[in-house]
Amino acid sequence: MATRQLAMVINLDKCIGCQGCTVTCRTHRLNRLGCEMLYYIWVETKPGKGWPRDWMQAGRKIPDRVRDYGGTWTFNWKDVYESGDRQKYLRPIVEETGQAPSWGPIWEEDQGAGQWPNGHFFYMPRLCNHCSNPPCVKACEEHAADIGAVPAMSKRESDGIVMIDPKSCDDCGVCVAGCPYKVPMSNLKNSVAEMCDFCVMRVEKDYAPVCAKSCPARAMYFGYLDDKASYIHKLVKQYKVALPLRPDFGTEPNVYYVPPFVRPPLLGPGNQPTAAADIPIELLRSYFGPEVDQALATLKEHREKATAGERSELMDLLIIYRWADAFTPFSVDAPQNPIS
Repeated sequence: MATRQLAMVINLDKCIGCQGCTVTCRTHRLNRLGCEMLYYIWVETKPGKGWPRDWMQAGRKIPDRVRDYGGTWTFNWKDVYESGDRQKYLRPIVEETGQAPSWGPIWEEDQGAGQWPNGHFFYMPRLCNHCSNPPCVKACEEHAADIGAVPAMSKRESDGIVMIDPKSCDDCGVCVAGCPYKVPMSNLKNSVAEMCDFCVMRVEKDYAPVCAKSCPARAMYFGYLDDKASYIHKLVKQYKVALPLRPDFGTEPNVYYVPPFVRPPLLGPGNQPTAAADIPIELLRSYFGPEVDQALATLKEHREKATAGERSELMDLLIIYRWADAFTPFSVDAPQNPIS
């Protein structure tokens, strides 16, 4: 059991779906062979099936590489750039099938739900939750015991980060089956499982993860849950407006989300705004559980307080006037020697 736990909070009201966290992670962490179909963090549009497809209903099923992930995409570079035919254009091709893709990590981007003029959607970055009760680690330990090997997965006692040791991983897939979020993925070249490790090499040098510190919308926070002065502690433990994804899975996730609250109202007859929120509360409950009702009530209370001219610490935390404060005790400044 971890003596301390690092956690991340993502404010879904501020996430603009730019995929900046995804691109930054790929640039720093996944710029090597075998990572073409591998992501440590990605942004889904909700509601939707997500990526891999239907992950919330997958249970212990291991997603199919082509059907559920979309396969490994390549492009017809040579055909376009060497043919001289100006009518040809770049198009993705699934390496495994040679066909056009039928699914992918941003397949549902901006689609949402509802009917005009009352459509609705929001963005949700997803990554390893570094759960306090990680089923992936337990599954890996049981598999290793069965074959007389050393477990590839572990949860660090010092900070609660869940790690995969590539030297011990045999890409058996039990971690994927055990994870209800379907986060671990296979490196196609090395045949080992990989996933987000909270940028452990940066954390050990007191720098925040690249995804969080690169967010242009200031939607992400990082720090220790037991640090009462940190934004993380105040949002999760004190004000309780940051909630885990699918708490009913029982894994005790340590990536938390501030549910979308500042939303346009539903339009009624004559396209006149009503007092109702555009995102159905049932949808938010399906992601964050019944605690989302109280979280939204707290957010409303403090927003009204700030609107009335009263000071609200919670609103200050959500605005983040000074970017570095969201990562205490970690730094967001670029080190002299880049850290991957």
